[in-house]
Amino acid sequence: MVLLIGCGGGSPSQDTRDRAVNEAMQAYREAKANGTDLSRGPCIAEQLQGLSDWVVDIAHDPRQPVDDQPANQCQRFRNGEAHHFVELSPSGNLIRAQ
Repeated sequence: MVLLIGCGGGSPSQDTRDRAVNEAMQAYREAKANGTDLSRGPCIAEQLQGLSDWVVDIAHDPRQPVDDQPANQCQRFRNGEAHHFVELSPSGNLIRAQ
C-alpha cells in the first residue's frame, strides 16, 4: 500500500472536494448578499476557509468569452498559488470542482 500526502496539483479527495463545494456555495451566498455582479463571471473567493489551495470562480455553462478574461479569473489560480477551483454558474449551480 502506498500513501501519498501532500499539497497542490494532485486530485483532491472526495471529502475535500465536498468541503470546497460547500465553502464555495457560502462564498456565493455572501457575494449575492453583497450585491456583487456575477454576470461577468468574477472570482468570488481567492481562498476558502481552511482550504488555501482552492479558489471560487463564477463562469457560464457553456463558457462565454467573458469567462476567459484574466480580470474575471482568480489571480491565485492563474499565478499557480492555488491548484484547485470550484466553478459556479451566475445562478449558483455547480459547474465543476477540481
